[in-house]
Amino acid sequence: MSFDERLALLAMKPVIDVQVCGHCNLRCAGCMHFAPLAEATFLDLDEYEHDLTRFSSIEDVSSYFDAIVLMGGEPLLHPQIVEIIRMTRRHLPKILLALCTNGLLLKRMGEDFWSALIECEVDLTISPYPIHLDYNALVDFVQAKGAQARFNQDITGMCEERELFVRLALDPDGGCSPAESFVACPFGGHFLQLSHGAIWPCQVTAHHEYFSKRFGYDMHDCPEDSLPLERIASTDDIETFRRKSHPMCRFCDNESLTVMPWERSKFAEDEWLSPRRAR
Repeated sequence: MSFDERLALLAMKPVIDVQVCGHCNLRCAGCMHFAPLAEATFLDLDEYEHDLTRFSSIEDVSSYFDAIVLMGGEPLLHPQIVEIIRMTRRHLPKILLALCTNGLLLKRMGEDFWSALIECEVDLTISPYPIHLDYNALVDFVQAKGAQARFNQDITGMCEERELFVRLALDPDGGCSPAESFVACPFGGHFLQLSHGAIWPCQVTAHHEYFSKRFGYDMHDCPEDSLPLERIASTDDIETFRRKSHPMCRFCDNESLTVMPWERSKFAEDEWLSPRRAR
């Protein structure tokens, strides 16, 4: 990503993601949220309600963000997904609320799920993959339930089957320039994360522990890598936070990001490592 492209991305309204589940039922090689490496991990509703209470109290927060997105992993794996949807809408009645899913479990969802989607005006986005699933029929199924669905456009610009997949390029030794990594990053500062009482600049800073623990790396975050909700006085604080690099940017060799054919993970560390630093 060029400097001008980075500025254009930062000029757009950011999105705030909530990881409902750390794990997933579709193991994508190089998943940006590290879902293949995660054990069964579920969002705690008490903690989430506490975070939503503080987050929703920030003046004009609903108009500052383009959307709040419930995602994963695979969010439909959470046994309390209906409560999560309704809780989010109760605290944030005016924000665009989206639910991003791979769609594999949609036909197993109960009527309470479909009622929540309709009543809470949820934008259901389906991420299609080349797994021989009739996604057009799945959209028809959702619409027959009275809800609306659309395909999620990924960073490659594709909104049909994701035959291509953007891979992270991590340098676990932290040898990258944080400033250069931030300029080249197509994620940080735009796809913010709401997790554990704080806002994080990207999915790597918020969820890197799955990768670090699996492969024995010491990719630890520090206080400057997150913005605690209790320290946010206004959206100006969020704007300042998202427009700068962070210490964890040193772990991302973003000039070496690659686009690869989609495949299922073999749980190998080189699916996430920079091709220049893979060991």
